[in-house]
Amino acid sequence: MSSSCVQERFSADGYVWEKQVVPACVIESWKDFTTVVVEQIFAALHKRRDVLESDKTDIMKVGIKHGFREIVMRSPGRYEITLKESSKFLQISNMPSLQELQSFLPFVPAFLNATSWDDVQICHVSLVLALPGSKEQSWHADGGHVDLQHHQPCHCLNIFIPLLDLTSDLGPTELRPGTHLHTRNLVPLMLAAKARKTLQAPTTPLLQCGDVLVFDYRILHRGLANVSQQNRPILVLTVAQAWFKDVLNFPARSLKDHNRSESKE
Repeated sequence: MSSSCVQERFSADGYVWEKQVVPACVIESWKDFTTVVVEQIFAALHKRRDVLESDKTDIMKVGIKHGFREIVMRSPGRYEITLKESSKFLQISNMPSLQELQSFLPFVPAFLNATSWDDVQICHVSLVLALPGSKEQSWHADGGHVDLQHHQPCHCLNIFIPLLDLTSDLGPTELRPGTHLHTRNLVPLMLAAKARKTLQAPTTPLLQCGDVLVFDYRILHRGLANVSQQNRPILVLTVAQAWFKDVLNFPARSLKDHNRSESKE
């Protein structure tokens, strides 16, 4: 399929699923790296008594205000770890090359009305980790619109790169195609689309290693329940136009900040 057709599909549906674009060796390097980060960042969390929960399945509370620059719990059992910030905190220096990864994704900048990776910014490099037993999320968009009166082209997007082959048991990501057009005024626009019979049914891509899922920050989506016995790790690149600054998804405070419980002793 031509690049113009892919761009048209992205503009209309709010996402594209491209199969077998990232080599296995690149996936393995990110998998090895993130395995170390996950182990060490959770060990660091366990040392902070102020974030420990009584429920053994979770060690933090849900939401930005309870999270850190390095890690946030998006919903029970579902964590997002910022890999650059975590690497700095943990003093891990062997993060795989982003430039190499970008070389296998030359089509992405065009979704942001840019000609090359030099014209866009990577806001976040993160790992979304759904633990066994994590429930399905509520429908949500990762960000809002820059113009609430008129729909504007995509200014920010996510690239999901699975680090293992996804199955329905692992809790893949479900999308509502086309809803990036509706979330600036969700209820009336969704009702209008339903009346016109243009409202698309949800879709759940079962990504395999090497696949990528690229979706508009404004599209409705959710992680489904992980009913398996293993973690579900997804590498995520959040990419945006050069002017954009994401101030909503991660807090300013760091795990390096003083432990609040210790400060009271």
